[in-house]
Amino acid sequence: MSARQADHPSTDDAVAAELSALYRWAARETEALVPAIVDDIRGQVGWFEAMPRADHENMVLEQYQAFLASLQEERPPTGREIEAARELGRRRARQFVPMEAVITGFHIGYRHLWGRLRREAGGRNTAALLALLESVDRTWAWVQHMCGAVADGYSETSRVRETALVELRHRFIEALHAGGAQDEDGLCMARALDFDPHASFQAVCAPVEAWSDSHFDLLRRKLRTDGGTLHAVIHGERVVILVQGVVVADAEDLLPPGVDPVVGIGMPRAGLAGAAESIGDAERALVVARERGRPVSFDDKWLIATLLPQRDRLAPLVRSTVPRSHPRLADAVLAFAHNGFSISASAAVLHLHPNTVSYRLDRWHHHTGWDPRSWDGLARSLAAIVLYPPENPAP
Repeated sequence: MSARQADHPSTDDAVAAELSALYRWAARETEALVPAIVDDIRGQVGWFEAMPRADHENMVLEQYQAFLASLQEERPPTGREIEAARELGRRRARQFVPMEAVITGFHIGYRHLWGRLRREAGGRNTAALLALLESVDRTWAWVQHMCGAVADGYSETSRVRETALVELRHRFIEALHAGGAQDEDGLCMARALDFDPHASFQAVCAPVEAWSDSHFDLLRRKLRTDGGTLHAVIHGERVVILVQGVVVADAEDLLPPGVDPVVGIGMPRAGLAGAAESIGDAERALVVARERGRPVSFDDKWLIATLLPQRDRLAPLVRSTVPRSHPRLADAVLAFAHNGFSISASAAVLHLHPNTVSYRLDRWHHHTGWDPRSWDGLARSLAAIVLYPPENPAP
């Protein structure tokens, strides 16, 4: 080597020196950089906001320390580093963070770190920035390796957990149906499904053919975003959906676009006994929804939802052809029941003379044998109208 060559190190040596200095700076600054990186990730991906901040920062710090070490040592990820990335994927799967959120957060963090390295290099000199650009291929090879390891760990845990969850959901719903979910096993199952066994539950039932796995995924994401928990199982010819943490007031709160709107919505009820009752509500409401071709809430149509499954049993008591053969008489009975048992108020609603309403109530009594002015007669009359409604009932 000539004296001139000894006095002027090679270009490769200069690049290595610039990079080494830059990586040493980054290693010293990593702990200070991590909070800003975590802010960036949490600001762009809402799923991470519910995660403990300290846990999130520790995971990010471990990743970036390994990343900077690999860049400085000019090597690919070690087996231990790849296993750490797999464990990160497993942890995020156990936390039910969606895969796309995990990968998005992963890339946001590395992009943020790369941006800080680039700005620091540019602030030093052109040689430092050019030296950093020389490491682009190695940087993104690292990200690709680690991103794949995270995805592998996530998928592995998701498959195992989902298989266990499917079985657990079925056991829990079956226990609720059998009335045996209030023992210690039932409490444990509820907690394992992230339900609070003492809080309020609400059930929704739908025909099994109307739903798909993608619909359930959309619902779970929506409810977790709203702070709720949802589990669904196929039970016979029905899908049973059990919700906690939000109140389903209308089918539009629950149904993804394009889903058959025939659903039965139960009432919110407290505790595991309430969960079983809400499922019963929803199943009864579904019977009415199938007949009417639209969503039905139990708290809105509780009478028909309660009576309709018992129609055959009640037939000897309330079966009548009068509602269909004399719909105007049925309208008069309904108006009388809904307007304080007042003839004049009923007449105003029906736009009739009070004498006409009184006459129609008498004709109803004549045809059915039930006096709508008495409690028993009115109860039988309403049951008959509900179970055997007029062909074109009044709005």
